[in-house]
Amino acid sequence: MAKKKSASAGSSTPRSFGGVVRGRAKSVQAIAKALQAVVFEELPDAAESFYGGQRPMAMYRTSADTCWIQPLTDRCNVYFMRGPQLTDDDGLLEGNSVRHRFIKVKSIDAVEQFPIRDWLRESVDLNAAELEDGLGFDDVLQKLRKICLRLPKTKETLTWGKPHFRVGEKIFCGCGENAGRPSLGLKMERNESVLMMKGPGIEKAPYSRPGDGWVTIDPNVFDDWDEIENFVIGSFRLIAPKRLSVTLDVESED
Repeated sequence: MAKKKSASAGSSTPRSFGGVVRGRAKSVQAIAKALQAVVFEELPDAAESFYGGQRPMAMYRTSADTCWIQPLTDRCNVYFMRGPQLTDDDGLLEGNSVRHRFIKVKSIDAVEQFPIRDWLRESVDLNAAELEDGLGFDDVLQKLRKICLRLPKTKETLTWGKPHFRVGEKIFCGCGENAGRPSLGLKMERNESVLMMKGPGIEKAPYSRPGDGWVTIDPNVFDDWDEIENFVIGSFRLIAPKRLSVTLDVESED
């Protein structure tokens, strides 16, 4: 069975599923591998990528992010990105995030005792229905790459499991998903952010601190890409060293 894999940059990021489970108890490794097998049996075309840090995980997406497998000391957690919308009559899913729910899988038997297969199929259907009439994550990411990577001294990195664009080592824009819908995050001047959040499709970023101007944009609601490009460039100017902003001004004059 063919599996699509992509390893993200960074020395602490696993390059394979084996790297995700390395160092865990054999029983936990067995649970993780059984979960991986279930994912690929139900979603044979899913793309698999890896996130590092102290608690590495494997992430799976089809038209949008679907689930994550995270091996821990005595179990594996499985996160479902459409968790709040999944059918869960028995209350098996845990968590109160607006973005996901999770289960704790503590044994091989539990892999099949949980309705994981049903949740995976339901997640794919929800993602497909959500994106039927709009841009998908990959569409938005490609548009952002064209905007961000032409700016001076910029690069793309995979951070917290999502693509981010940095000037030097500082993030000025990111691409993510919220309940299967693509979103992008960037920084605005405080007064501009307050004004723009009064309209549809732009809201305060979940990670934002009071007054710092970070917002998220739903590009299927706020779909003016000329204006989005202006926002991205504005975010770059707020984050980049002043000398790079000057360079950008010179280039625009030419």
